[in-house]
Amino acid sequence: MDSRATRVLAITGITLLSGAIAYACYFDYKRRNDVEFRKNLRKDKKRVTKTIAQSKESLQSAKIDGQPSTIDEALELVRKEEPPASPEAKESYFMGQIAMGEQLGARGPEYHLAAATCFYRSLKVYPSPMELIVIYEQTIPPPIFTLVVQMMNADVSPSFTSSFGDQSLSDDDEETSSMSGGPSVASSQEWDKVTDPGTHAS
Repeated sequence: MDSRATRVLAITGITLLSGAIAYACYFDYKRRNDVEFRKNLRKDKKRVTKTIAQSKESLQSAKIDGQPSTIDEALELVRKEEPPASPEAKESYFMGQIAMGEQLGARGPEYHLAAATCFYRSLKVYPSPMELIVIYEQTIPPPIFTLVVQMMNADVSPSFTSSFGDQSLSDDDEETSSMSGGPSVASSQEWDKVTDPGTHAS
């Protein structure tokens, strides 16, 4: 029984192998000698390449799904969110948004608006927005900084615009502009200085 089964399996295997070799030889012959066959192969290759490209685009779209696609959408998204109330919650929120903005900004231009939205959220809870703007200008990529400024200009929220009313670029801002490192480094150094009244005391 065992030897017969082994023989059957061996014959089956040889038959399949022979068929595969015969098809490979036929395929190679057609590829070399049949012009129409070569054209069809090229068409199939283009179709497969196009399908792969479309799949990559769909995957990319899925990755940024839910992110704002315009400045107006980004502002609307931020306005709908409830900002943290306590100073400790604000600082934690601030640092989280800064870190997220840096990560998104590093992923490429398609994430720039999402990154700018994170930096803008941080700006809205920072005690001294003008100082943070100077930090941003020195530390985040120019395209993202431009988006943040555009969001600032487009935001008509009284609670936010009033925070800029009494501020101007002072000597402290000039010192800030010389800072190196990302916004998460520079702004964290400034947070304690801004929130501690004794720091600016003469």
